[in-house]
Amino acid sequence: MRHIRQFDQHAHSYEHYKIIQSKVARHLVQGVRRKGRNIVDLGAGSGEVYRAIDWEFDRFIAVDMSANMLRLHPDKKVEKRLCNFDEEGCLLSFVKEPIDLVLSASALQWSQNLDHTLANIAKISSNVAFALFTSNTFATIHNILGITSPIYSKDEIVNALCRHFMLHLETRAYKLFFVEKKELFEYIKKSGVSAGKKRASIKELRSLIRDYPFSYLEFEVVFAWSRG
Repeated sequence: MRHIRQFDQHAHSYEHYKIIQSKVARHLVQGVRRKGRNIVDLGAGSGEVYRAIDWEFDRFIAVDMSANMLRLHPDKKVEKRLCNFDEEGCLLSFVKEPIDLVLSASALQWSQNLDHTLANIAKISSNVAFALFTSNTFATIHNILGITSPIYSKDEIVNALCRHFMLHLETRAYKLFFVEKKELFEYIKKSGVSAGKKRASIKELRSLIRDYPFSYLEFEVVFAWSRG
């Protein structure tokens, strides 16, 4: 999976480029209504969700496919599991455990089969909180290059979520501003949001850096919380 290789490759520099992901994690955690004491975080990365939690808990299970990212995750009350949440065995290993909250911030949009993954999450707990980037993230770049986003559209995400959970939904747009365009594209490379796919030629990318009309990158995120 190319995006996992990218997270592994840029794990340490990611700490300097996770501005939007940190905002997303904080907003997600703030919206949780039923505070869990035995928590699973899918795509836990270096621990943005963990750091945002402001209540006491007994156990925090950090799940990620990137060993390098998990090494950066805090350890206190944490059990780290290196596995792929798309694989049924990974998620179903939690079924017999006392899990009362499943969280995921900025990760589930990479699922190869979101509907199937959500169905397996529903077997673990009905109390969930998710944040997923949509295909409107980097929309201007995709339009200029004439390429499609590697992640799901807002409608696809919402429809999949609502098939498996009773949720309160919210969509938020973010803009991240840069002084220089080179910094903007360096962010794309090292922040873990580009899926690691070379979907445009070097010549096209150079032209994009020169002609890109904005000083910011655009993001769209769907937030979902279990009701009451």
